[in-house]
Amino acid sequence: MCFEVRFRDPRLACRAGLGDDCRSMTGMADIIAAAFEFETERLQLRLLAARDEALFCGLYTDPETMRFIGQPLTAGQAARYFQRAMAGMHQQPCKWLYLAILEKESGQPLGVCGVPQFDKDATRLEVGLVLATEARSRGYAREGLAALVKRVFEVSSVVEIWAQFSTEHVAAERLVIDIGFSSCTYAPIEPGFLSKRIWSIPRSS
Repeated sequence: MCFEVRFRDPRLACRAGLGDDCRSMTGMADIIAAAFEFETERLQLRLLAARDEALFCGLYTDPETMRFIGQPLTAGQAARYFQRAMAGMHQQPCKWLYLAILEKESGQPLGVCGVPQFDKDATRLEVGLVLATEARSRGYAREGLAALVKRVFEVSSVVEIWAQFSTEHVAAERLVIDIGFSSCTYAPIEPGFLSKRIWSIPRSS
């Protein structure tokens, strides 16, 4: 099984105006660091750091991992997107929130999750999760995504969290339904990218 719930392809973030010229994210510097580092029974989730570049780039350049997103990035593209993500996380206000997912017992990097467009004043936020090959089919996706959804509701005022992924990804569909998401619409199709469906979960779930 490929990784379960995905961030949008980084190239789409640039097309949507979320690259170096983004000016729309406001008001989250006061909550980002401490609030979003937490643990589950088996996982540690911490803010993405410079030491995670190999993990990040390895995910986005791997053809199997990118199978339900789009074309794998080149090494150069992945490195540039990692630097952009790091810069966006450290801006005031912050643009993106990325968390490294580690196996708590061993410290092994397993993947990346977070909120690709974070604004604590928003009413809806998108979440995503990408797992490395060796971390799949072990229940980590459900454990990590469910905990992330809970955390976002705890530290923000959003009333709804949403995710998007390929309409062909049956495993991801089962995962979000199990957590409590419902299908709401289809995402606009970007040239060269896969058709996606949008799923959401309200705060009351």
